[in-house]
Amino acid sequence: MKHGYLLLLAAGCGFKSSAGNIDAALPVPDGGVAGMWSFDTAAEFTAPGRTVRDMTIEPRGSLTPNAYTYGGLVAHGLQGMALWKHNDTSWTKLDGKPPSGAGLWRGERLTDAAGFNNNLNYLGITDPRSMTIWLEGEVWLEANSSEMFKLSGDDVAFFQIAPPGTTAYGAVSDDNNNAIPVATPTTGWYPIRIGHSNGTSGNNIDFTHSESGGILVSWTRERLRARTSELTGMLRTVYARQILGGGLAGALPVAHFDQSDLLTLTDFNPVPQGTINNDDWSAHYLGQIYVDQPGAYRLAITSDDGSRGRLGTGRAETHWGRDDDTGPTTYSVPATLVAGWNDVTVDYNQHGGGRRLGVQLAGPGAATPVVVPRDRLRPVEPADDRLVVVSDTDAHAVEDNGGTANDGTATMTVAGYPGETVTSIDLTYEVTTAHWDQLKVDLETPGSPASRLTIRNTGGGDADGIVQLTITPTSPVGLSGLLGGPANGDWKLHVYDVVAAGGDSSLTAAKLTLHTTGGPDKVARTASWTSQVLDAQTHVIAIDGVTWDDRLQAGGGVEVRVGTCQQADCSDVTWSGVVAKATAFAVAPARYLQLRVDMASNGTLEPELRSLAVMYRRDPG
Repeated sequence: MKHGYLLLLAAGCGFKSSAGNIDAALPVPDGGVAGMWSFDTAAEFTAPGRTVRDMTIEPRGSLTPNAYTYGGLVAHGLQGMALWKHNDTSWTKLDGKPPSGAGLWRGERLTDAAGFNNNLNYLGITDPRSMTIWLEGEVWLEANSSEMFKLSGDDVAFFQIAPPGTTAYGAVSDDNNNAIPVATPTTGWYPIRIGHSNGTSGNNIDFTHSESGGILVSWTRERLRARTSELTGMLRTVYARQILGGGLAGALPVAHFDQSDLLTLTDFNPVPQGTINNDDWSAHYLGQIYVDQPGAYRLAITSDDGSRGRLGTGRAETHWGRDDDTGPTTYSVPATLVAGWNDVTVDYNQHGGGRRLGVQLAGPGAATPVVVPRDRLRPVEPADDRLVVVSDTDAHAVEDNGGTANDGTATMTVAGYPGETVTSIDLTYEVTTAHWDQLKVDLETPGSPASRLTIRNTGGGDADGIVQLTITPTSPVGLSGLLGGPANGDWKLHVYDVVAAGGDSSLTAAKLTLHTTGGPDKVARTASWTSQVLDAQTHVIAIDGVTWDDRLQAGGGVEVRVGTCQQADCSDVTWSGVVAKATAFAVAPARYLQLRVDMASNGTLEPELRSLAVMYRRDPG
């Protein structure tokens, strides 16, 4: 179905080929032969021979700088096929193999442990005895850090790494037993791809690393990112408790790429992977919506139980609170959107009874809310509301009348980024006790000096032993002092008993979800695309003009150049200066032609080029 406010119109002419649109030669009065070479589809922009640097070629047929989701690599699964074997690990084996499912891998060991949080269902793997998994993204490495990688997998596992900003992957390493040294001549984000196949009963994959001779450790959030601007749909993260309350046991919540239309009405039957049971869980959907026309829009959300939504800078919620029941409720999130990509998030909370969630969009050309199609969605996280999830699920004794000196303390270590600050907090903790009215609870931030504030005084009780607290800038005076500081470091939850008699208690779990802003760029600051080489058959003698359809954002820009060459591979290319639209200029006669697009962004908003054409004249020969 097509909707007026979502349409992207592009004009093209000439015949189609993998090299772009090449118009038939037409004689011109001065004796030259006119030609036009144009691009306006993904197939044309991705034609063999093109090169990119930090650029995404969108399925819709346009160029934008890469956009990222941090904290993981994209993981795909393929059920029923073990594609790779030792010494037979060509990445091209994936060609033409649509994945069974996709998710975000965040450093955990992947196993086939049935019923456990990190089983492989979210990757579309239901029988690990015959399957393939592959991971793609980038890892942050410091220059000359004596880096070591160890990848273990049953039956076969291998990795390849490329220098920052390139796709020049090096040799395959499929040593499953030893740590392998990895050269890091520069500091930056190194593209990596990992393959794993299994064709027997056993299955696992474990990827660890170390620096400067240190011990092998799991990859952590600040060292991983994935280019999600090339995907469609939304990223759904399922929390084992209400109000974004962590994962099952000590594992992270399950993050699945929901590559479908925007949240078409569902009753969550069966409930998604990552829940404890049908009730007492929550989910967070993140991504971006593409619109052609700027203007007033509204997100229509239907939910049972509570939910909250964000569209651009607009926010609204209904019944968003632990144990808050409601029947099916529909409400709107109004927002003024810019042309291009706009942030959208939806949180869902399930307490009991019915389960229902559906989301639609209304705007210019569609006054009645309609479903947003998958190709107008991409799972790129908002830079001003990144979610960080940590937990401590060990039991910590709370001594009867022990005070702060004999408290139960849960320590939750956040791997944060420079400049990343906390804007709000969702905290869930569980205590086994016979006397809630004798306990006090403090939350302590990292840093020096740290802030330690009482978040619960004695009094009241929680029948199920589970407490949820949300801290925002509008929280009571005192609690808001926990916000505004760095995310990175050890967060501590202290539970202590201040009244004699009643017996000991135990802090059995603490799960912290931080909402942050700042940190690394969401959109690549610079990006480039270079076309394949056009063989004009005879010498190109003039450029009659270059035209393109671009969309610019604050702090961004698009520059186009034309290259001419005598060699068929354009190894001798001479690039023009930055060209002005539809302006003719002379070139040194040459048979071969190339085009180059350079883009700049402010790190948050993306420019876009939707079509490109060069009109040239060549010697009639």
